[in-house]
Amino acid sequence: MKSKTGSKAWIIGFFLIILIGCLSYMYVCFHANPLGYFTNELGIEWYSSDDYTRSIKAKYILAHKDEIEGVIIGGSKAGALDVDLLEEYTGHKYYNMYFNSGNFSDYLAYTRFLVEQTNVKEITVHLSSFEAKSFSRAYRGNNFELPAVVTSGKVGQALEFLQYLMTDYKTMLKARESRPKTIVKNRDLLSDGMRNRRRVTLKFMKDPDAYVTYLLRDFDQCMERLFSEYAAYTYDNYALNLNALREMKQMCDEKGVELKLMIGASFLNDHFQYEWSGYYNYMADLVGIMGEVWDFSDYNDINMNPYNFYDRKHYSRTVSNLMIRTMYGADKREGFGILLTNDNIYEYLEKRKADYQALKEEYETTGTVQLQGMEDDSFLPWEPAPTWDMSEDGVEPDDPEENEASGDENDEG
Repeated sequence: MKSKTGSKAWIIGFFLIILIGCLSYMYVCFHANPLGYFTNELGIEWYSSDDYTRSIKAKYILAHKDEIEGVIIGGSKAGALDVDLLEEYTGHKYYNMYFNSGNFSDYLAYTRFLVEQTNVKEITVHLSSFEAKSFSRAYRGNNFELPAVVTSGKVGQALEFLQYLMTDYKTMLKARESRPKTIVKNRDLLSDGMRNRRRVTLKFMKDPDAYVTYLLRDFDQCMERLFSEYAAYTYDNYALNLNALREMKQMCDEKGVELKLMIGASFLNDHFQYEWSGYYNYMADLVGIMGEVWDFSDYNDINMNPYNFYDRKHYSRTVSNLMIRTMYGADKREGFGILLTNDNIYEYLEKRKADYQALKEEYETTGTVQLQGMEDDSFLPWEPAPTWDMSEDGVEPDDPEENEASGDENDEG
């Protein structure tokens, strides 16, 4: 009898040890997580744009659905769009929901999430042109997968939460060692969702010419690809993307949510990814679905000036502000920005083709293409770097000398 009692007590004790161990493991994962999955639960004001942004922002919007009336959806380029400017011109409290590697698969899922679970009145979708090549980016890893808060019910969300409580804490603790030195440079403010570009702004301001020299290091290669119609041979998912946009438009119309579409500014170096006749048909289809699309991506002077960009994929915040002001009639630069409609789309495309051919002839004749510079009217002086206080981490503001001039070049916008 004593033996059975002792065995029972030993078994109970064994399972208590296991339980305590598991709970301790989860506690460490929750409080020491450097990846940011538990940002909302921990009440952290800042987050890393490279880690679990899709989940963090969705949960934030859901928690503030009575306040947020407008949402920006887009890839990393969209992170520069100023929510205060949009609120000024639309009258809606806006939130910037950009995330790295934008794609139509995510845009469709987040549109459904917003119209079904929040009180948004309008959604502004920012396209970056390269998105035409693919439909989903989930293959890049779990940071790019749609989170349970968007795709699942309460059970799915609980299971996902549990999954991250059981993450390998050794890996997290190792990453945490470098966190105070790195996250300050890249982190964003959760309350507005906009992209933190303090680091690249400081670098540009210090030596613009050196910055742009580095930015243009692959210029010749990009031009060679652009004028050989490299983009025509890349894989594309135009049909999937267009079908997703149709669904987005339909669900927004049914719910009384205004859906707006814009194509952001794009430096000449980046055009090789998408510029070809098939893409022009795609643009016409975008306009056919939406009725109106603002486009800033053609061969205008601002896109021909590398000093307006911090790498070949991303424009400065000054450019983004001009885009917004242009869309709402508060400013206008000749040749920059056009509202495409069913009445003017084909005329616009013919001009774009002609501009492309003119640049191609220049390249074939001279071996290069003449770009604009800081001395030209097309240069939009950068806004000063933000000066927000990051001292709560006990870390001094970042030194731009530690970073390459190209910014986050591999981050597809």
